[in-house]
Amino acid sequence: MIDFNGLKWTGSVCVFLRHGEKDPVDFGLTRKGKKESLTFARALGSLGRPVAVYTSPGDRCMETARLICRTLYRAEDVQVSTVLGKPGIQVKDGAAYDRLTDVMKCRDVFRGWKKGLYRDAMHGPETLGPDMLKFFQKTAYKDGIALYISQSGTVACTGYALGMADYGGDWVGYLDGYVLRL
Repeated sequence: MIDFNGLKWTGSVCVFLRHGEKDPVDFGLTRKGKKESLTFARALGSLGRPVAVYTSPGDRCMETARLICRTLYRAEDVQVSTVLGKPGIQVKDGAAYDRLTDVMKCRDVFRGWKKGLYRDAMHGPETLGPDMLKFFQKTAYKDGIALYISQSGTVACTGYALGMADYGGDWVGYLDGYVLRL
């Protein structure tokens, strides 16, 4: 889970996290995922800082973002970005990436990607890191918190490329990610 102490900093803070827990049957959020998203939103709101919410167009990401926004603002003021998913900033060739994820779990693709594999389908860390940093700088909330919600693969690849997180042994937990201060 995100360390809320890091969100008390002054200046612009970017929080990049994975959506809430998914239901394996209908692929929406579970009851637990919804509850944890609301708890996260309340904790975020208790900081008293302005928050902008960006999300992948993926269903679970959108559902998580809407729950958080409704809790923070009583509105669904969510900004959707394909940089965060479908296809995601790490994807170089959508068809090649789809072929990979059709036969492999994202965590296995990530492990191979860290070893230099799959560069036909995905951008390497040397490209991905600077591109993600530019996106953060462009969308950061001045003196506030910009919250980005995405899928596990995008969180893992960008966190690794920026030197913020390495999900080697474990995988990206629900509502987990990293915090970057600009």
